Amino acid sequence: MIRVVCFDLGGVMVRIRHRWSEILAVMGKELPSGFKADRLAEHQLLSNYQASEISEEAFIAKLANELDLSREDAKIAHGMILMEEYSGASILVDEIKSGGIKAACLSNTNALHYEELLGSRFPVCKSFSVLMASHLVGVNKPDPVIYRYLEDAVGARGDEIIFFDDLPANVEAARKAGWLAERVDPNGDPVAFIREELSRLGLKVGQP
Repeated sequence: MIRVVCFDLGGVMVRIRHRWSEILAVMGKELPSGFKADRLAEHQLLSNYQASEISEEAFIAKLANELDLSREDAKIAHGMILMEEYSGASILVDEIKSGGIKAACLSNTNALHYEELLGSRFPVCKSFSVLMASHLVGVNKPDPVIYRYLEDAVGARGDEIIFFDDLPANVEAARKAGWLAERVDPNGDPVAFIREELSRLGLKVGQP
């Protein structure tokens, strides 16, 4: 029996930019020659920052160097990763909770983004029963440890949890933990997809 619906944030509840080249193009700039970590999910520096392995100051300084930007522009570029909440995300989370099921979030994020995510632009982040962020626990997905941390926080295990993420590695790690897990297409309609999957499993959220 499913007791917890767990979501990633970026690409699932919140629309984001997934490549530095996309961000720099908006800024009227290009990736430096030789920079090999265009996809955010493959950028080791960003991963280190999300796990609180380096300070904010060190991250911005190193990012500026890697992208050939001023530190001010590097901070702007990092901020531009976040776009807006997917339509209907907050409503979905509230409907899940109204049915007596916990709605949790398990996100690789960082201090700079976390502060913004908890602001007025992203109301869904205040709706979760539990919001577990990588920088607060010092572990990134798909490390198995962070999935155990989430289990402890929600008081559920294995197939009592269904998880939605946009990265295959994170979905596979959840399945290895015994969870139900599905990959979301961030370029589609994540909220509609999640509703369909929950309905398929017998969880008809938003139904009278």
